[in-house]
Amino acid sequence: MNKLKIAYFGTPYVSSRFLEKLLTDTSIKRLIEVKFVITQSDKPVGKEKIITPSPVKKTANKYSIKVYDQNVKDIKDKIKKLDFVLIYAYGFKQYIPADILSLPKIKFSDTNSGFINIHPSLLPLYRGASPIAYPLILGDKKTGVSIFVLDEKMDHGPILAQEKINIEPNDMRSDLEVKLTDLGFEMFKRMILNNDSGVVPTLAGLPGMTATVQDHSKTTHARFLTKDDGFIPLPLLKQGLDNLTLSFNELPNIIKEFITKYSVSSMTRSYKDDTYQASKIIFNLFHGLYPWPSLWTLVRINGIEKRLKIIDMRFKSNQLSNQASKLTIHRVQLEGKKEVDFKTFNSAYAIF
Repeated sequence: MNKLKIAYFGTPYVSSRFLEKLLTDTSIKRLIEVKFVITQSDKPVGKEKIITPSPVKKTANKYSIKVYDQNVKDIKDKIKKLDFVLIYAYGFKQYIPADILSLPKIKFSDTNSGFINIHPSLLPLYRGASPIAYPLILGDKKTGVSIFVLDEKMDHGPILAQEKINIEPNDMRSDLEVKLTDLGFEMFKRMILNNDSGVVPTLAGLPGMTATVQDHSKTTHARFLTKDDGFIPLPLLKQGLDNLTLSFNELPNIIKEFITKYSVSSMTRSYKDDTYQASKIIFNLFHGLYPWPSLWTLVRINGIEKRLKIIDMRFKSNQLSNQASKLTIHRVQLEGKKEVDFKTFNSAYAIF
């Protein structure tokens, strides 16, 4: 049986997780051959600035897959000479121009692109760099995965497959990264297995596969996160711990910015209310921003303002009363110090 010869474009951990599944899953290995990988170049990491390969490069090396860790535009001529018919991309983090999108032999659905891309959101919702964080930050109840044909615009191409999952109350961003990556792989696996004709697909794409144009009128964007997105003023944090309500103007900036731009959450909750529960807002923000940029505030210690990072916070229910669950901080890290449990910190500094 002829195998589908593909190239794989990706960089971060979630992409390496997908690649490893692609290389080890017994049912798909007989149909797919990864010919080469393109990823970002090695980068300095950590305080020691140790030059480190991307997670995708590490996985490719582990399985002896050829790696090109250069800007894709710089190796276009080299890519043209390689033996592949389709490109799969996940977390590639480079712009891909039209003349490279058209290189694969397979083309999809009235496009001149042979790139399939996985995006961990329900497109056209949350296009952009942070599609996993934003549904958590905004308190959405569902998210999902879209597999689509890559075109020249960001997360814009027609959709080949899309599936939803529920966001569980205690899901952190790292939890959703794994869940959505695994869901994306199962979707791709079904896509390939369902189109197993025993021959290499034609230029019209995989047999029987159709692509649906996105409803661009419903587009929202999940921009790149910055360190400042994690900042929460100390009075606001205390309001959350006291289970108070917030006005619109008191909301964290990243949420106000999204509401102002799109009027309402594009998923499950309305932002037309006059007040917001501070504890839920802060809890959602913590889940979407941890471990980076994380939720943090500024506290004054001996007259000096220092950064206090929230490491762990949870809702604690009071089973002896009918009162609502209370937001509690469990672990923190003061700038220049090791992380400690919250009681130890507050006993020492009495800030809360």
